[in-house]
Amino acid sequence: MIDSKYITHNREPFYEIVNKYIDNDSCVLDIGAGDGSFSKYFKRDDFYLYDGNINNIDILKKKYKNVYYGKLPNLPFETTFFDIIHCSHVIEHLYPEELYETLKEMDRCLKNNGYIIISTPLLWYGFYDDLSHVKPYNPEVLLKYFCYFPDTILTREHISKNYIKKELIYRYREVDLLENIYNTKNNFLIAIIIKIMNFLYRLGLRKYIKIGYTIVIQKNNIEKK
Repeated sequence: MIDSKYITHNREPFYEIVNKYIDNDSCVLDIGAGDGSFSKYFKRDDFYLYDGNINNIDILKKKYKNVYYGKLPNLPFETTFFDIIHCSHVIEHLYPEELYETLKEMDRCLKNNGYIIISTPLLWYGFYDDLSHVKPYNPEVLLKYFCYFPDTILTREHISKNYIKKELIYRYREVDLLENIYNTKNNFLIAIIIKIMNFLYRLGLRKYIKIGYTIVIQKNNIEKK
């Protein structure tokens, strides 16, 4: 059963996922902070906000005290500094090598037992409507480089083998059941199909596609060999 709150393009339901992992004293990094909506959601002004848009930086500095400008993959922070690293709608703008190096930096900056929380779109027909989108990355890519899977063949070295998956929540979009009907030239057939589909819709029939996800992984002290 799909939770209706995840049938949305809004980010707030996915920020809510993070809530169970954040304590009042958690040291939190938000990569790609944008307008600061993540910090605003939690009503916190002590999050570390990192962004590559200088215009965003100027605005964020008026509201928040820990604001940093920079370009991925570099993260200008100490090793094992953060309890939580949050990254929403960023990795799809990175090329594979940039993503790999960015994930390595996240791992470096994260404390033991800390959490990496990534939200990103999947490949769907609206993905490339944004010209800045480079490539969609499915959750298996992240899990393979952070977690231990015997006999997994990788094109690059593991970033770590000591993470565990805590949650994987998908974002959905409702699909119009009639969107491909109008390709046919048979108007009589179209009319019949529309009546049938409308009847099924009233009965509750819906079709959904996955258009994104939020994944939570935790850094575990025990390194697997």
